[in-house]
Amino acid sequence: MSLAFDILLAFGVVFTAAAALGTHDRVASIAGFVVTGLLVALSLVRLGAPDVALAEAAIGAGLTGALLLRSAWRLKPAESRVSPAIDRIIVALIAVCLSGALAWAVYTAPGAALYPALVSERLAESGVTNPVTAVLLNFRAWDTLLEIAVLFVALILVRIVAPAHPQPVVLGELMLPFARIVVPMCAFLAGHLLWQGASVPGGAFQAGAILAGGLLVLMLGGFAVLTPRLLSWGMMVALLGLAVFAVAALSTEALTGTLLLYPDGAAKIWILMIEAVLTLSIAAMLCLLFCGMPRRPLNDV
Repeated sequence: MSLAFDILLAFGVVFTAAAALGTHDRVASIAGFVVTGLLVALSLVRLGAPDVALAEAAIGAGLTGALLLRSAWRLKPAESRVSPAIDRIIVALIAVCLSGALAWAVYTAPGAALYPALVSERLAESGVTNPVTAVLLNFRAWDTLLEIAVLFVALILVRIVAPAHPQPVVLGELMLPFARIVVPMCAFLAGHLLWQGASVPGGAFQAGAILAGGLLVLMLGGFAVLTPRLLSWGMMVALLGLAVFAVAALSTEALTGTLLLYPDGAAKIWILMIEAVLTLSIAAMLCLLFCGMPRRPLNDV
């Protein structure tokens, strides 16, 4: 039964991905992308990677789908045209070659994984009991710091190319009862994911994505209006995560002689502090990426 489910899941991922790429309707294509992301998240759960599955469901499928819908709404209708047969054949051959290379790499990979054993040996020194959090914010904290920097650079690029008035369209009065239920749940769930990230799947990226979803409900319901002051505060909160992470790196250099090497016995406190600030920063960045950053000041309302 388990094998049959996995086979159906694999076919479902391929089918929805093909449907998303094969349709000429933007909304239908984005819907296929979102469904593919959800199926991929379920596949990651089946592979024993719940942390990655949470991030894929919240960011890869959820907020990225919202960003794509937002972009599709603002773009002009695309001209309907059919690609030449030779172009489609070339693309299909490239896809088959890449898939074959990936399958060969997986098939010839060493059977025994080295990293799980190494992480398990040093897990007690990390300050947390969740191996994923230990890797992301202790053993390889530089990777996470650079990921936050990349998000902030993306926000700056959106600021450079943004339109003059990116104010989201209010969806109507039916958003009020929806917001009353969803927004408190998002805040509660974000806090829960943040706190449990030290011991079980969760953490700042998942919590920040959930919190951003609640904030977007407020904006789309008309309960929060994009004024210049709100945008300025959002930009400062977005920068706060990168700034705190950088200060933490410099502080650990001063205290221990190594960047992002936490003092003995205090690793958990440092990680929780960084994760809490990153949650707010990631939520602000994702919201601003969705709404856009105007080149000209918005009118206060």
